[in-house]
Amino acid sequence: MESVIFQKLTNEQGQITNLTISGFLVVEQARQLKKEMVEVLKSINDSVDIEIIEVEDIDISFIQLMVAFTKQLNETGIRFKLKWNLDEDQRVLLENVGLSYELYMND
Repeated sequence: MESVIFQKLTNEQGQITNLTISGFLVVEQARQLKKEMVEVLKSINDSVDIEIIEVEDIDISFIQLMVAFTKQLNETGIRFKLKWNLDEDQRVLLENVGLSYELYMND
């Protein structure tokens, strides 16, 4: 079954310091993605490194969730670094929807 994978690293206090998201980042996984992101917000450190890797497929639903997630991080004062490891087609998709700046892809 196609799935999304969330890997979390925590500090000694159990707060999430690193988050890796991979797999099928598509509308069929949107419910799971949203649930995982909400859970992450409950136990996140004051700064977090987020890496998007080993992406099998990606679509606009994931992009919308990431925009909302990073907006929430900003609003709650959580510092974050977002690293995208995408193939050329996936990167072009994100650039073409006009959200590469909002998704911190220009760093």
